[in-house]
Amino acid sequence: MVFTGFWEHDLQLLEAYLQDIDYRTATARLEKFKIPRSQGGSVLIGYTYRGHLSKDKKRVWNTKMKKFETKLMSERPDLWLYLEMFRDLYFRDFKFTGCQLNYNYKIPPHTDANNIGESVLVCCGDFTGGSTVVEKDGVLHYYDARKHPVIFDGSRYKHWVDDFKGDRYSIVFFNDSKN
Repeated sequence: MVFTGFWEHDLQLLEAYLQDIDYRTATARLEKFKIPRSQGGSVLIGYTYRGHLSKDKKRVWNTKMKKFETKLMSERPDLWLYLEMFRDLYFRDFKFTGCQLNYNYKIPPHTDANNIGESVLVCCGDFTGGSTVVEKDGVLHYYDARKHPVIFDGSRYKHWVDDFKGDRYSIVFFNDSKN
């Protein structure tokens, strides 16, 4: 067991692990959200319905999940196990098919069109600001996911990241709607 069961300490362990990832955001995601490549990064780990990375690069089929493994999943299955261990401590009943891992990635207002149901957000790092803002029925709700996991339905509610300074890591545990 890697984690201790003490939230603040476990966030530090999580941050140390997340520092070792290459946050190479897909060009399509950058274009969709109009984010410059110089502004942090975002990468997906888990299972997806997309079977290719490019014309020449195919993904690995996972017979158990009946989906393809993302590149990071194929390269770093240890990371997936690590994320499952974290989930088991803090939101055990939440099953997920993917995690969006973000580093200094200030996502603008959006909804998660390919997700289904609730997602769980966790943040760590040495930063100020950076609240996750969720708009529900015209009311803005501000969350600091360093204090506790934040659960909301990103497919129903528009959400984004407020301005911040410092190093901000976030993980969004989710289920995609594509089978």
